[in-house]
Amino acid sequence: MTLATEAPVEVEPVVPRARVARRFLRNPLGAASAALLAIVILAAVLVPLLGLPDPNAVSLRDAMAGPSPHHLLGSDSSGRDVLSRLLWGSRINLLGAALAVAIALVIGVTCGLIAGYYGGWFDGVSTWVNNLTMALPGIVVLLAVRAVVGPSVWIAMAVFGVLLFPGFFRVVRGAVQSVRNELYVDAARVSGLGDARILGRHILTVVRAPVIIQTARLLGIGIAIQAGLEFLGVSDSSVPSWGSMINDGFRKIALNPILILWPSLAVGIVCMALVLFANALRDALE
Repeated sequence: MTLATEAPVEVEPVVPRARVARRFLRNPLGAASAALLAIVILAAVLVPLLGLPDPNAVSLRDAMAGPSPHHLLGSDSSGRDVLSRLLWGSRINLLGAALAVAIALVIGVTCGLIAGYYGGWFDGVSTWVNNLTMALPGIVVLLAVRAVVGPSVWIAMAVFGVLLFPGFFRVVRGAVQSVRNELYVDAARVSGLGDARILGRHILTVVRAPVIIQTARLLGIGIAIQAGLEFLGVSDSSVPSWGSMINDGFRKIALNPILILWPSLAVGIVCMALVLFANALRDALE
């Protein structure tokens, strides 16, 4: 009697989530950055419930006022509360950066997986589009978009997300090309798994660490670029944002230098926390 046997499928070891969490929390920089990001996100979500003054309420009598019980961080050149505008502005900046990175993530990871796994004509075309996109001057493109569609931060960040996709494409394509002929991938093909399941179960797990670090890096870039665009006026002036606050502080820097401090700190600290968070999570996953 002949016994039918199946060739064993070699799979990658998967680190349990509990172990990843323990490794991550043992890293003091990772835990501190995660706590800081959680506080920023929580403040952005709960700002309507905090009872702060209207961020657009103008009071010329309170213009350039220092910190007080009514204005904890003082007021700007129009008498608007700095703390209120800082927290309401965090919503705009975080959501705008998240929109740009989400668009770049979907386009870049999808095209990188297909191009790296299959190669052929799709790889050639997508690589050509990737190089063309990288050659475009991003700020010039965004200024042109502003001239056509008006000062909409959401449209500007959506276009910026398209310009950011090469950051994911190059990382994912290179990682997929390095593992597509590994033994565990060949074994998965022999066992009858389709390409979609191989990409989702075996190859996508290989690229998750570089994608995570790239996501955090591009989130920081998105926040900084959005603040820069708002500083240049590529946004609705009636919407509070960190970039418009930096613009106002820069124009009044001789009269009240501290006005430029708070939004600049917000941009710098959040970008730093994102990089530290991604590095710690990458180390935990590996």
